[in-house]
Amino acid sequence: MKIINKMLLASLVLFNPLQVHAFGIDQDTVCTTISWKVADNKSKCKEGGKIAFLPSRFGNEQLPIMFIALNCDLSYSVSLTNGGSVCIFKPAKNVVEASK
Repeated sequence: MKIINKMLLASLVLFNPLQVHAFGIDQDTVCTTISWKVADNKSKCKEGGKIAFLPSRFGNEQLPIMFIALNCDLSYSVSLTNGGSVCIFKPAKNVVEASK
């Protein structure tokens, strides 16, 4: 039993610094949008706040991925469904089209 307690204590001490703490995020406000484009969301939503992408049409599974790539701070968790997504807003500053 002592070995298990020591291992548990050691894991808490070692892995606790790896946790991402969401300090400074406004948990009371969420900005909703129907657009995946950064230009449409930049003036309406606060950077570092929650943003929910809720498209007006359902079924295009690429739109939530495009929204996440262009609008989300990927150092935080992202919630994704085939109908939308929720994340912490951080608009992309540069987009490079590798296919051109």
